[in-house]
Amino acid sequence: MMRRRQQIFVLDIADQPAFAFEAENARAAALLVQTPRFARAFDDFCAKRGKAWTETAVVSTRAATDAEAALYRDRVAGFADATDQILVAHSPGDR
Repeated sequence: MMRRRQQIFVLDIADQPAFAFEAENARAAALLVQTPRFARAFDDFCAKRGKAWTETAVVSTRAATDAEAALYRDRVAGFADATDQILVAHSPGDR
């Protein structure tokens, strides 16, 4: 059975793109970033890079631009067989 291509979303922190990830739709993306597992992974990522963030930081989820989606797909192409995993790619730089 062919896997349905999911949409790519971006987690913006303080109006800057921080991470890109796949979700079925905008509602699923918003719910995913609120899960404790996602929060722990995000906290760990930031701590390892010395980029602390506070719970007061403005965080929002949006659909990725075409360029962001292409970059995400390029970065995760090596994980194509990991269909049961959540793949999140760091999105440094401008939109």
